[in-house]
Amino acid sequence: MDTDGTGGADGSAGADGTTGVAASGGSTGDFGERRPVRGSWSTVIDQPFATYAADGTPAITSLQIGEEGGNNFRNRGDVIVQYIDTDRITVEMRPFTWGSSQAQVQEDFDQLLIWASTASLPQPPYDLDPADDCVDPAGQTPWRDGCQVAVFYDDLTQLERSGADLRVTLPSDFIFDLVVVTEDNNADSDYQNRGNVCIENLPGSADVTLDNGQAWVILDPSTPEMPECPEALRTECEASGWEPATCGCLAQGFSFSQVRVTSNDGQASEATVDIPEDFWVGYNMRNDGPQTVGDDAPGAACEASVDDSTGTVQLAQNVDLDAAPWINQGSINYPGAPATEGAGFAIQLVSDRCAAILGTEDPADFVGSGQGPSQESKESGNLTICSGCARPQGCAALVPGL
Repeated sequence: MDTDGTGGADGSAGADGTTGVAASGGSTGDFGERRPVRGSWSTVIDQPFATYAADGTPAITSLQIGEEGGNNFRNRGDVIVQYIDTDRITVEMRPFTWGSSQAQVQEDFDQLLIWASTASLPQPPYDLDPADDCVDPAGQTPWRDGCQVAVFYDDLTQLERSGADLRVTLPSDFIFDLVVVTEDNNADSDYQNRGNVCIENLPGSADVTLDNGQAWVILDPSTPEMPECPEALRTECEASGWEPATCGCLAQGFSFSQVRVTSNDGQASEATVDIPEDFWVGYNMRNDGPQTVGDDAPGAACEASVDDSTGTVQLAQNVDLDAAPWINQGSINYPGAPATEGAGFAIQLVSDRCAAILGTEDPADFVGSGQGPSQESKESGNLTICSGCARPQGCAALVPGL
């Protein structure tokens, strides 16, 4: 029974939604050893989001979520982005920290604030010029182009073990550039909580940077290869076989959309991109870390693979998957001449390392001080393109602990 508002020893949520806390102090709020604690989701932004102006021209063409650099602005957690039929942007935040009492935990949680601005870091949200501040607590002010969303820790220096997961909902007509940045919550070797990223029903481009977490990018099944080009021009280009000299999309300077997932230096990220059926893709996947191959070390090499579900795959010259399965480049469903070889929706997946990564996805599974090596270990650094392998589950089932 949870008597002090903290989560139970089994990881069940307490009155305030915290988990992973062994309640041992009764009404005092003390719960024994210092350990990780995660709060509940709360909505911190809910505002109108109009991708297009009244005359039909793009009004919002870029959005960044998360930040890895700079003191006091690190989210250090999961980032989930979902596109749905809506005309608003919503951002939810789920804080986490370490503590030995509910009072200490709540103090840390109270210092974690949402920050959204067109200005550069490091101004606190309450010091922002109103012209730069993107957050309207009343939920009436329309979202502006170029806003960056980040987590702000309101103290001199952000605690190493404190941060927040972010869950963002965007309109499905936002086909422009999405940037997602996160890192691991790994200051304590006994609790290596990985920052995962999941983007669901992506209708355009996305650029993801992370540490040793997993990334899933699930394209909307109806996404065209060049969504920013007007549909009439796209239809003409498809009919002409994407002839560069006559394709209006190319002649007018429109570009194919892209997905890029890269790990930070020295990190081993796992990435999966789920594409629509019969989708034309030019891809480049590689793991840049040292690899071990041969019968004496089975499973020691990471793989960069394209699943058969995607369609017809053509490997680039000099790609040898038997000799180096961690390097894979080529085309999927290339329509043939006169279309440009290597063009199409661009996918680039790069992991800086192939390694067995220790991790704990939920505070309730904390192994205890000095027990870090007993955390679950998973090989990380594998890169995959598929069609239909992630879409049926969705982010809610794919992201551990969501």
